[in-house]
Amino acid sequence: MPMLKECLLAVLFSVALASNAAQAPTPVPTTGLVLWLDAADSSAMTLDAQNRLQRWSDKSGKANDATVADTTSPPKWIGNSLNGHGVVRFDGNSGLLGQALRTAKGSVTVLIVSRRLPDQAGVDPWQRLFSSRPQAASNDNVLPNFAVSLAQTGEYEPTVSVLELHDVPIGPYGVGRNAVGHSENFRGDIAEVLVYDRPFASLAERQRAFQYLADKWSVAIPTHADTWTRVGPLGTLPTRINAQLPLSDQANAGQWVLNTTLSDEFDGTTLDRTRWHVNNAVGNESLGRKPALFTERNASVGNGNLNIVFRKETLPQKYVELGFKDYTSAMVRTLERGFYGYYEARAKPMNSAASSAFWLAWTGMTDNATEIDIFEIGGKTKNALSDRAYNMNAHLWATPHSTEHIANGSTWTSPWRLAGDFHVYGFDWQPDTLRWYVDGVLVRESKNHYFFFPMQIVFDSEAMWKWFGVVDDADLPSTFEVDYIRMWQRNP
Repeated sequence: MPMLKECLLAVLFSVALASNAAQAPTPVPTTGLVLWLDAADSSAMTLDAQNRLQRWSDKSGKANDATVADTTSPPKWIGNSLNGHGVVRFDGNSGLLGQALRTAKGSVTVLIVSRRLPDQAGVDPWQRLFSSRPQAASNDNVLPNFAVSLAQTGEYEPTVSVLELHDVPIGPYGVGRNAVGHSENFRGDIAEVLVYDRPFASLAERQRAFQYLADKWSVAIPTHADTWTRVGPLGTLPTRINAQLPLSDQANAGQWVLNTTLSDEFDGTTLDRTRWHVNNAVGNESLGRKPALFTERNASVGNGNLNIVFRKETLPQKYVELGFKDYTSAMVRTLERGFYGYYEARAKPMNSAASSAFWLAWTGMTDNATEIDIFEIGGKTKNALSDRAYNMNAHLWATPHSTEHIANGSTWTSPWRLAGDFHVYGFDWQPDTLRWYVDGVLVRESKNHYFFFPMQIVFDSEAMWKWFGVVDDADLPSTFEVDYIRMWQRNP
C-alpha cells in the first residue's frame, strides 16, 4: 500500500506535443469548479509595467483570486509561450496565495498543467505546484493539509498533475509555493489550475477534463487517464428488487442471462466438486503464499456460505522445508472458466490481517497468464485506514509476445470497515471496459486493453505479510465468508 505522502503527491503524466484538433475544443467541466486560474486569458491577469503578476483572477465565478505573496520578486506572465497561449513563470522566489475555498471537509480534485524549461532546471526537489493549509502549523503532507508536489529537479515537458482526495477542507491555498511559509517554491511555468470541490463521477467525466486540457495546451492524453476510481462514499444505494439480476442493474438494461455453471448459492452442506476445485498440492498448482499452506480442510460449505479459514497449525516437515510454516489457508476455484459478463458475490472478509480475495485468473499457460482482482482485502491490519481499503487490480503476466508484467490497479477507501459485515461486490467484464461495484455502486472503471481470455473464478486467503502485516495469532482462526457467487452474461 502506498505511504500517505506518496498518496498526496501529484500523479504525473509525461506528455508529448500533439497536433491541434480540427474539431471544436472540449469545454472546461464547470460543475463544482471553485478555482480556475487560466494563463491563456490575459484579461484574468493584473500586471505591472514589466508584466509581473500582481493578481491572478479566478474564472470560476467564485472570486477566489490569487495574489502575489512577495511583491519584491513576483512571477511573470509570458504571452504566446505554450501552444500559442501565455503561462505564468515562477522563478523559485515568490508564489501566489488565495483564501480558503471550502472550510467544511469533503472531496477535492486538482488538475494543473506545468512545465520546466532547460534554463529553469537545477532546482531543489519537492517543489509545490499547489498547497492547501487549513491547519497552518501542520506539515502539508499531513491531512487535512495537502499538496501537489514535484520531485522533478530538471526540465520536463508540459505535464498534467492530478490529485484526488476526500474528507479535507480546501485552503487557504498557495500556487507555486506552500500556502504558509516560503519553502519549496516552484521554479517553472504553470499554464492552468483547476480545483473542484467534488470528485469526478465517472471515467467519462474525468476524461473530458483531460480532453479539455489536451485540446487547449496540445498535451497528449496519457494512457493512465483511461481509469477512474471513486473518491468518497457510495451515496444512494440501489434497492434489490430481483435477485436474478445484478444489484447494479435492477432495470435489466444488460438483458442478463444467469450462467448456472459458474453460479453457486452455497446452500448445501458440502462444496460441489463438479463446480469447484480446492488446491491441495496437486500437480503444479499453487501451494499458497509462504508461510501459509493451502489445504482442503480450510474450505467448506455451511450456514449458507462458502467458508475459507486461515488458521495456525503445525505443518509436516516436507512443507516446512519448502518455506511453509505455522499457518494454513485455502484456495477455491471453478473448474470451468468464464468470459465476458457480470460477476457478483455477497461476502464478508475475514477479521484478521490474512487476505480475503475474490478474483479471476488463468495462469495455466506460459504464453497467456492473466488475473483480475475484484478485491483483495486485509480485514484487520495495523492501520485502520487499510482496514477500509478496497483494493482492485488487473494483471497481465504473459502473452505470446512478452513476459512483461503489466498492472492496472487502484484503491477505493470505504467509510466502513470492510470486515464488519456482508456487502455485495460486483465486476462487469466487457470487451472494451472493466467496471468494479460495491453494493451496486460503481467504484472503479478502466478501459480494457489486455483481458480477452476466459478465466476461472477464485476465492482464497493468503499470508500477505508485506502488504497487510503479519497476522495476529489471537485473531485466528478467522473466516472469509461468501454467501453466493452469481455470474450473468449479456443476451446477444
